[in-house]
Amino acid sequence: MPLVVLPARIVDVEPVYDVYFAAFKDEPILQFLYPRGVDRKAHTEGMIQWWNHDKTSYTMKCLDSDTGKIVGMATWDLFHQPGKENGWERPAGIPWLEGKEKERAEAILNAMWDIRDQLFGTRRKYISVHPEYQRRGIGRLLMQWGIDVAEKFGVPIYTESSQAGLGLYESVGFERLTHLSLVHREEVTGKPDVEVPLLAKLPSAAKGLRFKEWAEGGNPETYRVNGVNEAEKLTT
Repeated sequence: MPLVVLPARIVDVEPVYDVYFAAFKDEPILQFLYPRGVDRKAHTEGMIQWWNHDKTSYTMKCLDSDTGKIVGMATWDLFHQPGKENGWERPAGIPWLEGKEKERAEAILNAMWDIRDQLFGTRRKYISVHPEYQRRGIGRLLMQWGIDVAEKFGVPIYTESSQAGLGLYESVGFERLTHLSLVHREEVTGKPDVEVPLLAKLPSAAKGLRFKEWAEGGNPETYRVNGVNEAEKLTT
């Protein structure tokens, strides 16, 4: 089964999100975003509109070249320049929900955006692999696409992970952030408190610098904190 990562096109919206919804069907976030189930027709129409004007998201598909079937997908949000004029903007809300369901979902998402704002203003991505095709290296292929792009731009990657995806992120060099935390509280979700793993990966230009040190140093584009980077400290 030769696997190929390609940019997803408008005609791929429905099969790409078939993978997404199959992969995350048991994840709590979908229960909060779509508590009454997903109207796939409306979702597809909405995503087509979004893809036609979105400036920052890059959705990739992983194709089984033998069958032509889309077996994995990833959406990466790339912010290589600062400022709202370059796409860094908190979403306005969740228009398909109302009342308490809307308040709960937006409280959960706003907590996640607060962390992103606090860290450095670079948004995360998500990777989905159809359950029938998991553990075949598809997630790693989709991950590598984003790592390569981030490396070329010299920018860090940040993501919130599910427990199931944590091992994959750590295996390709992400570090788990321990100097801050994101907890979905019971008073918001109606379920027991759940801590969400936060992970980041700095480019090779950081030369071993830890994310916390970089953030506390003011997020320098050169990855030099107090005039030196981690590799230079080891040789002085």
